[in-house]
Amino acid sequence: MKLLKTNKLAFGLILSFSIVLLETQENFAQSGFFSKKNKLKQYSTVGIGGGSSHYFGDLSPYGYFYYGLITNVRWNATINYTRQLSPQIAARVGFTWARIAGDDYTFSQHNIDKLFQPFLRNLHFRNDIKEFTITGLINLLPQYSNGLRGRSFITPYSFIGFGFFAHNPQARDVATINPATSNILLGGWTNLRDKQTSGQGINPTYPKAYSLIQPVFPVGLGVKIKINEKFNLGIEGGLRITLSDYLDDVGNSDYPDPADLVAVSPLSVAFANRAGEDYSAFTGASRIAQFADIATNQLSLATPGTPSSNGLAVFGFPISERGLPKLDSYFTTQITLNYIISSQVKCPPIK
Repeated sequence: MKLLKTNKLAFGLILSFSIVLLETQENFAQSGFFSKKNKLKQYSTVGIGGGSSHYFGDLSPYGYFYYGLITNVRWNATINYTRQLSPQIAARVGFTWARIAGDDYTFSQHNIDKLFQPFLRNLHFRNDIKEFTITGLINLLPQYSNGLRGRSFITPYSFIGFGFFAHNPQARDVATINPATSNILLGGWTNLRDKQTSGQGINPTYPKAYSLIQPVFPVGLGVKIKINEKFNLGIEGGLRITLSDYLDDVGNSDYPDPADLVAVSPLSVAFANRAGEDYSAFTGASRIAQFADIATNQLSLATPGTPSSNGLAVFGFPISERGLPKLDSYFTTQITLNYIISSQVKCPPIK
């Protein structure tokens, strides 16, 4: 069923992109795109910029997307090359390095009564995404002139594209207490895929191992602002639709059997189920008081205990789902400074 849904999504994205290409081809034909006159008025830009990155997935549910826009916000940096092909159409190739992050403890603090289950699960991650995309840009307002000098002061546009990204989700080791100062010491970062935390790849009863290279489909809106004859300022927001459920290393599966994980690595057991940690490994905050409140008021336990004494019993193998069957995505905002390269070649004067 999950594969069927994934194939439908991929088909829909490819169909949408094909429609855009057909409309673009018609626009080219009507505007004389292939004429020599139009070609002389084309120009290119190179841009550099950055902005924010926002993750949506198992640790930042789509049902609370507004929390995802303001929780665990990270950064991105980008460079691109854009070719203005006609007054309405442009093509862009770009590379973006985006860091995304998610944390059950931080997210649950928005509404602990409704989000007590993510609090009990207590997973977290960060992921550096290196994304290469080819994108089509379509101006949303009519452009009545071509070339550099005919650019509008403000030009809103939409975009859709496709590409690939490389990624590698990580998580912190268990937080510890410094015995000399009683301060919380955060652990270092560990790559999660090799730990097979969802059981992926251990045997046929578990999910298959996920790839660290995945397709991506960026869609969004933006605006170009003319600064002067040589520079544009670009502001845009775009959703990156992926076909992966493992940007956060949490897929659609139950908790794997610890006995199976031990054969992979003792660390695999620790990273797969973090419900028994007294302190948030992501922030260092104590989970003890809120755990006791949830165990008493939400779970009606007579003896709540602490996460380290009772967390695995109330949330974990073999009774709980580790993740849900929805694909992950991320959203970026970007501000770019674009330098304009004229394609016009000036002929020397005839003497």
